Amino acid sequence: MLTLKGRTMIITGGAGHNGMRVVEMALENGMNVALMSGFHAKAQKAIQELLERRPEFEGRVIGYAQNPQAKLEWNMEAAPEIYKPDSKMADVHHWIFEKFGSIDVVVNAKGGHVPCTMEQTDKTIWAHSMEVVESAFVNVKLALPYLEKSKAPRVINMTSCDGRHGGWRCDPAFAAARGGLEAMTYEMAKELGPKGITCNIVLLGHIENDVPPETTLTDEARAALLARTPIGRLGQPQDVVAAVEFLASEEAGFVNGARIDVNGGFVVG
Repeated sequence: MLTLKGRTMIITGGAGHNGMRVVEMALENGMNVALMSGFHAKAQKAIQELLERRPEFEGRVIGYAQNPQAKLEWNMEAAPEIYKPDSKMADVHHWIFEKFGSIDVVVNAKGGHVPCTMEQTDKTIWAHSMEVVESAFVNVKLALPYLEKSKAPRVINMTSCDGRHGGWRCDPAFAAARGGLEAMTYEMAKELGPKGITCNIVLLGHIENDVPPETTLTDEARAALLARTPIGRLGQPQDVVAAVEFLASEEAGFVNGARIDVNGGFVVG
């Protein structure tokens, strides 16, 4: 039995199918969870839908905009009692700590990109793809004072495996951002390891039921992916959950700087 009860997880990208399954796993194990999204309303909608199914989680899951200033007017409109003109990202971490008394696990699962070839990629698209790396960096940096107080602090980055092999289709900004997040994980493991903070990354293959409509696979593309996946199937959210569950536990204290491939062997297929 893994030791997770009573610990607090913050997770970006938690409103997606993978993210919500991680949130649900954490709550089932007795953790507290703060779901951070680009918009306060989006986080609240995901929580409302979860509590309609699992009302027993009431009081142990909260949601905020990760960066209140990015969409300040919308966030203030959604929750004027929370967000003020000077609300900052650091405030969000403080609010979470005040609510639950600890921040023990930081999961960076933010996704999002616009599929583009090299010719189609401009500076705007490039910058948008790189937000994945910046978001993870800032989230961990702001969480550090709280992680340092934890008995078993964990950082878990999650992204696709495209950074390892350049992607299964042409999309340079996407591959570069995912590779950058992986490299940053290794740096974090070296820098934060002496503080007792483990930093690992989960590299995903294609996880069915967790893709936006514009990237839904055609039958031909699905067959091509299956042909390159030695395990003979595509991923499911539960595959992701299992890896995060272990890495978030107190028992994973000697796993640091690890790359966990949850892709059925796609990167070697």
